[in-house]
Parts: sequence; C-alpha cells; structure tokens
Amino acid sequence: MHTRIQYYLLYAIVLFCFFPGWSYAAEVSLSPSTGSYPAGQSFTVAVRVNPQGKSVNAVESTLTFDTSKVSVVSVSKTGSVFSLWTTEPTFSNTAGTIQFGGGSPSPFSVPSALVSITFRAVAEGSATIDFKSASVLAADGLGTDVWSSSVKGIYTITAAAAVTTPSPTPDTTPTPTPTDTGTIKKPADGGDNAAITYGDPPVAPEIGSKIFLDPDIWYATSTGLFTWTLPFDVNVLALDVSTTTGVEPTTLHKPPISEFLLTPATLADGVQYLNVRYKNLVGWGAITHRMVKVDTTAPLPFTINVRAGNTPNTFPLLVFEAHDPTSGIDKYELTIADHEPVTVTPDEAHLGYLLSNLVDGTYTVKVIAFDKAGNKTESKTPLLITAGWRPKVETDKKSPLLALFTFTNTLITSLLLLIIAFIVYLIYERKQFSRKETRLRKETKEIQDQMEKIFSALRDEIHDQIKSITRKPRFSKNERLAVDNLENAIEVSETLIEKEIADVQKILK
Repeated sequence: MHTRIQYYLLYAIVLFCFFPGWSYAAEVSLSPSTGSYPAGQSFTVAVRVNPQGKSVNAVESTLTFDTSKVSVVSVSKTGSVFSLWTTEPTFSNTAGTIQFGGGSPSPFSVPSALVSITFRAVAEGSATIDFKSASVLAADGLGTDVWSSSVKGIYTITAAAAVTTPSPTPDTTPTPTPTDTGTIKKPADGGDNAAITYGDPPVAPEIGSKIFLDPDIWYATSTGLFTWTLPFDVNVLALDVSTTTGVEPTTLHKPPISEFLLTPATLADGVQYLNVRYKNLVGWGAITHRMVKVDTTAPLPFTINVRAGNTPNTFPLLVFEAHDPTSGIDKYELTIADHEPVTVTPDEAHLGYLLSNLVDGTYTVKVIAFDKAGNKTESKTPLLITAGWRPKVETDKKSPLLALFTFTNTLITSLLLLIIAFIVYLIYERKQFSRKETRLRKETKEIQDQMEKIFSALRDEIHDQIKSITRKPRFSKNERLAVDNLENAIEVSETLIEKEIADVQKILK
C-alpha cells in the first residue's frame, strides 16, 4: 500500500509540472507580415491575436522597430475587438517601441484585430517589426497566460520614386458642391494643381469595421460599415471599391466623409478592396487598400462514397470531398447515427475516413462541409456495417485516488486505527502499573523493616518482663504457663507476618 501511494503522488506531481504547458496556444502576429514599400510612403500593419480555439479576453504587448528604416505615424484603436484599455496605445520613434494593452468584457476565441499601426518608410533596407513581449490572458477566472508564439513582420524599403514638383499654377478646377461626387482630374503634366507650400500630405487612412474586424478572415455577409478618423486638415476624400489591389480611388467626396456602408450592391463574393485616400492643402496622401473577404454562398453539393473493406471483417472507408469556389473548404463534421460528431480536415477527407468500433447494423452517415466563412452544406448516406465488432466489457473505472476508498480498505484502515489506539492504551496502562508496582515494593520493604523493629523491641520488652517475673522466689505453675504461651504467641505472630511479607515479595518479583 505504501508503494501504491508513492506512485499516485508521483503521478500527481508529473501532471502538475507538465499539464500547464499543454494549454498554451494563443498567437499574436502582424498582418501583413511582409511587404515592399518605397521610401517616403506610408503603410498600415494590423496587430491581431489568434486564440486558436481558446477563450481569451485581454492582450498586452510591446513591439520594437528599426527607427533608421521606418517611423510610426499613428496607432489606431478603430476596429479593435477591445473596448477597454489598460494601457493606451503609445509609441516612441526615439526608442523604437510601441505599447498597448486592452481587454474585452465578452471573451472571444476567433482571430481578431487589436490595433492598427501606420508606418512611414524612411530609408532603404530591411525593416523588422518584432514583439519584445506579449501576454494573452484566458477567460478562465484566473487570468492564465496562454500566449505561445509571435509572428514578426519583415518589410523591404526600396528607393523613393522620382517625383517632379510642378510649377505653381492657378487652380481652375471647379470646386464640387458638398453633395457632388466625381472623378479626380489631373493636369496634363501629371501633377496636382495645388502648389506644395508647407507641411506634409495626409497619412494613409486607418480603416476599421465592427463587422469585418480582420482583413485576413472570410465573412458570410456582404453588408458592413467601415469607419475612419478624419485628420483636421483633410478637405477632400477619394474612395472606390475594386477587385484588385493597388487601384487609385477616383471618386471624390467633398466635404470628406468619415464612414462608408458596403452593401450587396457594391460588395460581391470574393476578395475586394476598399481604397481610401486623403487630400489636404499640401496634396494627396498615401492610399489605404483595405482588403475585404466575402463568401455568402454555401459549398457546392457533394456525395459520400462508401468503399467496402477488402475482407468481411474490416470496416468500410468513407470518401467525400466538397468544393467551395470562393473561400474554400475549412473542415467537415462527420456524424454516425447518434454518436458524437468528428471533425475531419479536407486532407483527411480526400484520403478517406476509415470507420471503426461500430456494431453490425445499419446507420445513417451525415457529413457537413464548412467553408472558411462558416457557410455549410450537408450530405447523408446509409451505411451497412458487417465487421463483427463487439465492444469490450468495461469495468467501472474509478479515479486512482478514489479507488482506495473501498469498503474493504475503509474497514482495514479502521481496524488498524483501533489496534494502534489499543496498543497505545496498553503501553500507558503498563507504565501506570509499573509505577504502582515500584511504589508497592517500596511500601512492602518499609513494612518489613518496621515489623522487624517492632517485634524486636516487643520481644526484648517481654523477655525483660519475664526475667523480672522469674526472679520471684515463688513462681506458680500457671504463671510459668502464661509466660511460655506469651513467648510462643510472639514467635508465631512474627513467623506469620514474615510469611505474608515474603508472599507479597514473591508476587512483586
């Protein structure tokens, strides 16, 4: 029993030491993680978190960047999954750091955007933006840090494009009314009519959406509001929706707008881009190409093929493969009768899913195909199993620690405790008896000594009296007999008392 308890303790220590590591899963990353930009151009990078199925509600991070290659223009919270901020987003172009920390009252488990950072390319070379530190807190009531890895960004800064500054000319372009929209008209020489007199052109817009949170995720809706914050000096905004990136928007809004609603009329299935650009008195700024992935159509119908085994005692193989022309197939859920659903990856489905552990009989197989936007298509087929499999009779498995608390173990433990208590009681009583025995021996010895002294004194006194009596000239026969009887009584009494004392001493030995 002692060895078994040691084993259980060792097992618990191993679980305690190694189990926490299994739960670490969340990842923080930059999107996009690569890109090429000419010096002088601004570009926006989103910081996002992928909980990978874990339920989280808070993230803190510190990023570093090469100040000789890039500089931070702004850090935006627009479109963030967080509504509470423990550390407001801040940056330092001197130290080359960016910090933020936020949380959400509602836990989430899907990839989500945290902040957007707009950089300006400074000099040619490779600019690395990395995570110096990060923490992702699980919504488990304990604030467990489930962060496991980070994906840094590496961006190539190329030489600045040659720019010809046009000579200042009067602006003869009619100013559109606040309700007019139209096309940006450029002069024949390719430059803006406004002369560059001071300051810088506007930074690239920071676009966010509460519906389309992450530009890298597919969504099953084609309606969503996009918003941005207008700098104080912006007087014109250009906006267009395109199916390719790099498109220069030409539809003007003056005065500029700060939001735009995309609807099914303007947003079709597939990858599209919301292109937005600011203009101030200096000129046009950099363009933000906000990617939007939309897939509102379910995967195409598909069939489930049942391939019988090579022998009668083998289970059949299920082969199924759905197609989704827009976002692609993300996963399958396979259910047999009332069993628990099983998640199957597209690769596993392409190779075939081998059944097992099914009692002979007829079943209904249901497979649900999910695309990357969450749309689904279901397919069913009957299934006949004749493999002759029988489930093993399983005994009631209890926890190793609970298995110790059986009736027999409890009874044995109780008896052992009673025996131990009884032994302790006997030891206590023996010590008490030993103390009393020692005391009795001492008292017996004292009685013996006192009796010897008493009888010795009494004997001497009687002999003195007898001598005094026997000196009389006339001593009757009765007096002689009384004296003899007295001497005999003393000897008999002394003998009896010594015998009793001797008996007590024998008992005490």
